[in-house]
Amino acid sequence: MNTLAAWILAVGLALPAAAAAQAVDTGGGRLRVAGFGRVVWPPDAYELAFAAVGDGADARAARERFEPALAAVRRVLDAHAGALAERAQDPPRLHSRGDAQAPAWRFSSRFALRVRGEAELIRLQQELAEAGVAEFELRPSSERLPDYTEQAQRLALRDAERRARIAADELGWRLGGARSVKFLDERPAWLPQTPTARQFGARAYDYAAEAPAQTGEVTAQAEVEFEYSR
Repeated sequence: MNTLAAWILAVGLALPAAAAAQAVDTGGGRLRVAGFGRVVWPPDAYELAFAAVGDGADARAARERFEPALAAVRRVLDAHAGALAERAQDPPRLHSRGDAQAPAWRFSSRFALRVRGEAELIRLQQELAEAGVAEFELRPSSERLPDYTEQAQRLALRDAERRARIAADELGWRLGGARSVKFLDERPAWLPQTPTARQFGARAYDYAAEAPAQTGEVTAQAEVEFEYSR
């Protein structure tokens, strides 16, 4: 029994106590197997975020600097409207950045875009920088993420079946059909990066935190319960 438990743990199976009792009484039971799938995808769109800002010693001065900066950003975005799959803007926000001895105020408004194509992304960032934008947040994306998600889920199912068959063959069991399937939104342990986006029910990951615009990954985890007989 200890050998059986060690093998099940090694191949990533979780066998409930109720299923173990059923195996003793009826000569069969159920295996619960975790399977993982990963699809590497090339970005064909990019999530770009930045802010238009205006600083001043008082609120009036901040507004006088902010309004032309905001107008310049909007002109650039209007000129590139055909390359933007999505465009959103937060309301202008005024907040204090100084203290009583050295008062300072800032108006800011954050923009979030989805840009199609790398060439358009480069031109857009250049023109926004010339309009006064100093910092950008950039993440890879793809308009085919639903397809990549489905591919990752299929790979997770195949991996679960492979693990179940390894255990069944080694233990002399006859593997039956799948009785239940559950997809889990969890990050496999072998992916070191934190998620950069959550879209279409899956997580997208970067290869390296210092280069967030590199090729990403979509992962899937499936928990499948199989019948078996002895």
